[in-house]
Parts: sequence; structure tokens; C-alpha cells
Amino acid sequence: MTKNKSSETKEILANTLFDLLERKPFPKISVSELCENSMIVRSTFYLHFQDKYELLSYCLDRISMELEALMKTHETKDFFIVFLTECEKKERVFYNLFETEINEELMNLVYQYISRNITKFLEEKTARGELLPGPVDSVTAFYVSGLVGMTFHWIKSGCKLPKETLASCQTRLMKDIL
Repeated sequence: MTKNKSSETKEILANTLFDLLERKPFPKISVSELCENSMIVRSTFYLHFQDKYELLSYCLDRISMELEALMKTHETKDFFIVFLTECEKKERVFYNLFETEINEELMNLVYQYISRNITKFLEEKTARGELLPGPVDSVTAFYVSGLVGMTFHWIKSGCKLPKETLASCQTRLMKDIL
């Protein structure tokens, strides 16, 4: 199979997963349903992904790349509002991922994305000679854990709190490192 055909098949499956996540929780989506809705035979699915969790990881990597591209067009201070705006756009998808339990792989991907950005902020500060309350990796872990927890709570509550309010709260909580 050519690289373009392989990429096209992966994109079709990813889009199908996102479509299904608009309507139902991830644990209730089967590989058979993904294949049926994407009109891709099961054996082709398994040529590209080991299981639906690997497809989910692929989808989350895609979201992460989209967010990172967005952040290149925005100022650092707008990180939270950009991130929350994108979460809000995919609210049903994220809600259906978290409805029953927090998926560890999803949590790790979100953690990694936010961690990369906060680590970048902290490394810039230390390069300017500014002191941090501890080593960069420890300070990053502290703030990222809180931010990821807040964001998951916000999504699970149906994004009831305006994203601007949550972004402002997150920014104020991180004022010492931003």
C-alpha cells in the first residue's frame, strides 16, 4: 500500500472515530462499528492500527499537532484560551472520552502537550537567569498536573464555566512562572 493511500485510510478511520465520539462514549465504540461506518474492511483496519486505542492515540496526536500549529500563531500568554477554545470545539468528543473513566493514554497525551509548552516557558525563564522554586521538570510536573485536572473537570462538567474565566484562573495560578 502506498504512503498516500495509507495516510488516507488512517484519516478516514480517524474522522470516523471523531464522528462516532460526537454521539457515544469511547468504550461503546467497537472496531466493527468503526469499519462499518468508514466502509473499510476489518483486515484493512488492522493493517494500520493494532486496536481502537491505537487509533485513538493517532487521533490525539493529530489534535496535539493542530494545537501546536495554532500556538505558533498566538502569543504565549494566550496559551490557555487557545487550548480551551479547541477543547470546547470538540466538547462532545472529549466528554465521550471521559464519560466513564479517564483514559490513561488520553491523560498522558494531554499531559505531554501541556508539559512541552510549560517546560518551554520555564527553560526560557532559567535562560534569562530567573530562579524557579525547583528543578524545571519538578515545577512542570506540579503545574501540569493541576492544569490537566482542571481541564478534565471543566470538560466533564460540560464546559459550564466560560472558557475565558477558566483560562484567567489558570493564568493567575501560574503567574509565578509565566
